Amino acid sequence: MKFLKVRDVKSPNRGTSSSAGIDFFVPNDFQEITLQPNQFTLIPSGLKVNIPNDHVLIAFNKSGVATKKNLQVGASVVDEDYQGEIHIHLTNVGTSPQTISAGDKIIQFLLLPIVYEGVELVETEEELYDGVQTERGDGGFGSTGVK
Repeated sequence: MKFLKVRDVKSPNRGTSSSAGIDFFVPNDFQEITLQPNQFTLIPSGLKVNIPNDHVLIAFNKSGVATKKNLQVGASVVDEDYQGEIHIHLTNVGTSPQTISAGDKIIQFLLLPIVYEGVELVETEEELYDGVQTERGDGGFGSTGVK
């Protein structure tokens, strides 16, 4: 995936050669902020990317950021036809203030293939499922057991 820096920022990278996620960093010119509990922010990533055809870039939490700072990703989908600077949407879901500083490794993105299946309205469940009834059916929320 090609990228262009539009701010002074560390290049995105994978933590290891087998890491699925591509780590993004807070730009070096970012003014440090402290997020109060339940407060959110949009952080400019300093990057524009050229997402390959038939792919999508999806933001995911960094495990350390999520568990230690209680910062969670909000808006997370970057479509292949988007050509603007990517922004990082984070919310403090914890009970104490959290500081975000320039240079922080803050989020990871996965570059995933996408299938552009059409969307079609049908009139009946028979038509929806082509007459196939699964063992699970419409059971959800623990219907397969808890152990």
